Amino acid sequence: MNYDALSLIPSCTISNEVANKVNFVAGMRFDNHAINLDFRQLKLNLGEGQDLIEISLVHMGIEAKGYLQVVEIERLLGLEIKHLDQEYIAYLITQNLAPHGVHYVGFIERKDSLDLPLRITTIFECERLSTIMYIDVASIQVDTDYLEFKPQALSGNLKLTVSWTPFETALTTQELSTLSTDDVVLVYPK
Repeated sequence: MNYDALSLIPSCTISNEVANKVNFVAGMRFDNHAINLDFRQLKLNLGEGQDLIEISLVHMGIEAKGYLQVVEIERLLGLEIKHLDQEYIAYLITQNLAPHGVHYVGFIERKDSLDLPLRITTIFECERLSTIMYIDVASIQVDTDYLEFKPQALSGNLKLTVSWTPFETALTTQELSTLSTDDVVLVYPK
């Protein structure tokens, strides 16, 4: 038999504290009747790197550090911001998003966006806007009173296939391939 050596190298390792935070919010929705956060999948990086705006989310029941893509900020504000001064961008974000608990922290360039910590993708919704926000997992502080389970959106015609092996064999693949119909094999439950 041929054997090949295989080494698995993790691209990210997380502490028990971060793992507990992920497990705490995974599959949950935050709703304090002013803002909603729908927690989705984890993101180590956003691909080839994108310009991001670092924000601070502070609202009743939640505090976290997060990131919004510049294209999302442009969509929310209705104007291109690449030629604007960063202080003016901070002013625009404060004027439009501060009532919803989103505060400008800084601009993150494309080359620096690849080195960000582990984030969880969320859908941020409030009275008049909906956007994708990437929240730094380690920074999440959330009050459990505002968390609720998300209803699952599984298809009604979803099929379940189960594979079950009630017995084990001590025979090798070579021995199994040489068996004939005249051979007797004793089988015991697991």
